[in-house]
Amino acid sequence: MPRTATSLVRKFAVGLSVAVGGYAIILGLLLTPSVQRFAIYAHRINTLFLGDDLNVSEAFGFAKHQVTPFNLQTPDGETLYAWHVLPLDIYTRHEKALREESRPYGPVDDFTKTSAFARLTGNDPSPARVVVTFHGNAGHVAQGWRTDTYRMLASQPNTHVLTIDYRGFGYSTGSPTEAGLITDGTTLVEWVMKVAGIPPDRIVIIGQSLGTAVSSAVALHFADPGSELIPSETRELWPSSGQRIPTAFLGIVLVAPFSSLPSLMLTYRIGGVLPILLPLRPFPYIAGILTSRMPDKWLSADRLSAYYGAFSGSLQVLSSTEGRSIGSLQIIHSVRDMDIPYHQTEMICRRIFREGSEPGVYEGTEAEGRLRCIDGSRGPGAQDVKEKGRPKVRFEIVEYGGEYLENFLSRLFALLTGHQGTIESLRILLLLRQ
Repeated sequence: MPRTATSLVRKFAVGLSVAVGGYAIILGLLLTPSVQRFAIYAHRINTLFLGDDLNVSEAFGFAKHQVTPFNLQTPDGETLYAWHVLPLDIYTRHEKALREESRPYGPVDDFTKTSAFARLTGNDPSPARVVVTFHGNAGHVAQGWRTDTYRMLASQPNTHVLTIDYRGFGYSTGSPTEAGLITDGTTLVEWVMKVAGIPPDRIVIIGQSLGTAVSSAVALHFADPGSELIPSETRELWPSSGQRIPTAFLGIVLVAPFSSLPSLMLTYRIGGVLPILLPLRPFPYIAGILTSRMPDKWLSADRLSAYYGAFSGSLQVLSSTEGRSIGSLQIIHSVRDMDIPYHQTEMICRRIFREGSEPGVYEGTEAEGRLRCIDGSRGPGAQDVKEKGRPKVRFEIVEYGGEYLENFLSRLFALLTGHQGTIESLRILLLLRQ
């Protein structure tokens, strides 16, 4: 073999060895729970070091005093940083008083004594609706386009928005774990119902990315308080929850969910380019060892399946005081999602309906005795599942990520009003009610 060719082969072999060795080191580090959690939650990756001040909401495009920051105490002793966003129509009616209101810098000492809380709990002009939103990994409560979402949600009539930074994120104390984040989500929803006194049939829970896993677990916790799919650390914080009756919210909306963390890691690419465990697909045994050692597995598909079955035959639970159907589950995913492939939504569908369904339940295709789940490879589309005594379920695959917000708000409009709608419908309704 010519010397030049031999040299190239050696360089290639050395480069390959370095790459394999580096990959092995990374995998070794990922076996450490603390490193795994840092990589999964990315809670320290944010723009606070650039000078972001979460207590000054005007810097993020909100009107003065439209946002009220406050703290929530979890049952296990953590302090969560929270935002309450006033609906635009309510703010407009009381703008002068709100702008002139004297507030201390930082989270208010007692949110229940603020004018924002009075608007939340008053009938001005009718009982408030609440959207509880859980954000994805990395960043903080006001990172990136999250504030755009809050503003769009708050543009809907008499619809208050509540959100938190999970433990370890932003200004919240502690470190993130699966049980911890579920506790955080449950704490916020408990506060909305018990302190603010908002009934569950006026609450919509929305999650994006990691927030879909939190939303799924929180929804199941209230639907089936004794479910063993909820970590025991969380269940033990609410010891009387096992005696509570199942609770259904107005709706659950999940944007870009994943079926479980192990299944996601096998296909996940950082930034849509760099794979983590994909090179191990030819070696399922090694991949299985790695995924089995994940301390936080986030079994969302299993939890959503349990949620779907938790209300079986409980027609009274799935009806609001106004006689409307509640408890629906709505899932939206983009075929172009570079981080969480749309196949994850397909997997969730198959998991929820693993036992099949009765003919005629599934709308839009021939049931043939078993439900055929949505297939994103055929392009954008939607499927609706309606079965007596169970929550309505809708799967929606969209083309572009930019469609998330429009479909997201369209779903929310339908939940809040009982009618299908578009972004323009929301704007017109807001103008009519001002």
